[in-house]
Amino acid sequence: MERIYRIILFAALAFVVAACYRELPFPDDEEESNLEKLPAWQKGYMDIHHISTGRGDCNFMIFPDGTTMMVDAGDLGPGDDYKREIMSRVPYTSRTPGEWIVRYVNHFLEEAGLPQERLDYMLVTHFHNDHIGTPSSYSIPSNNGKYLMTGVSHVGNFLDIDNFVDRGYPDYDFPYPGVMDNVMLDNYMAFLEDDANRIKTRSAFEVGASDQFVLRKAPQDYPTFMIRNIYCNGTIWTGVDKTTEFLVPEGVEQNILSDENLWSAVINVNYGDFDYHCGGDILGGYGDWRNVETRVGKIIGETDVLNCNHHAYKDAMNADIVSSTRSQAYVIPVWDCYHPEEAPLARMLGSSESEKMVFAAGMVESNRMRLLENGEMIKPEGHIVVRVYEGGSEFQIFVLNDRNTDYDVIYKTDKIISNK
Repeated sequence: MERIYRIILFAALAFVVAACYRELPFPDDEEESNLEKLPAWQKGYMDIHHISTGRGDCNFMIFPDGTTMMVDAGDLGPGDDYKREIMSRVPYTSRTPGEWIVRYVNHFLEEAGLPQERLDYMLVTHFHNDHIGTPSSYSIPSNNGKYLMTGVSHVGNFLDIDNFVDRGYPDYDFPYPGVMDNVMLDNYMAFLEDDANRIKTRSAFEVGASDQFVLRKAPQDYPTFMIRNIYCNGTIWTGVDKTTEFLVPEGVEQNILSDENLWSAVINVNYGDFDYHCGGDILGGYGDWRNVETRVGKIIGETDVLNCNHHAYKDAMNADIVSSTRSQAYVIPVWDCYHPEEAPLARMLGSSESEKMVFAAGMVESNRMRLLENGEMIKPEGHIVVRVYEGGSEFQIFVLNDRNTDYDVIYKTDKIISNK
């Protein structure tokens, strides 16, 4: 009953404030920009979009045959309770982050000639507000009033999702019963349990599997494409067949187990010579079993583009994973003024004699200044799009303007040869 009361309370609050949360006019009537646009996706390309909203992580991918996938859709709320600076919501505060994500995805699906309002897969790496969304003063109630639409639950109301995967399914009681007992997760579970959501099937994340996230349209045309599930919930792939190892020793205290970052789902996307790492908020700042980064780095090896673990905060992007992966480019999901921290950024930039490129999906300007010369080395911030060309031997990185809805290209690299 307590859970029901919580959800009713938040729904009532949202009905009161929903009419006044829009702080700026809608930008729909703006004149279309004449600046350079991202060329449309075409068969054989793989596009990885890191969407900037100022409120959390969201990756949207179009695979070579047109199969689509989203990883996380965060919304940490207004952020009024943060003592340090965080990003403003972008591009405008006139819509919620979930609305902007849906708008962005539909725009690029239409550009690609793919059906709008649908995803083949959605993966939720772990249960933090900047990865799943949390009820807040600007959240919008679902049509039936059972929960507030925020982040993932907003996306799941406006996009069909064929297969939904998260780290908790089916029991949602790891690492201990009651771990899901808070308002944010009550709201998330109410969304998942609502028959009106647009999820068709739900599955558990299978560590070690390479057949959970597969091409759905023409897999025979792209035999070098594969997504490998590397780690989740304390279990890691050994690198051999589908064998796994459980890392958590007996007797660990509950206050340590309650660190949700420890259980993040990790995937690696491979297409020909190209490799991409997406690890949620796994950590590398410990000297014990919690140092998942070091183990993951040794398993995945050389990687072309690495989506920085835990926003390149001080307890992540350790020296081991930087040296093991030898990534050519790093993408940092940003909303906080400590994304990234000085030491991880220095490791990434100074990891070899060749130039390393660091991109940020969003940026807090005071942090760029705080980071001094290394801060200036971060490329212009915005939506970061990694385009892998047919066969995977080359890729290119584009930065799209995240301060309007034209998605103009404001920076791009030359084509880069993938590691072999």
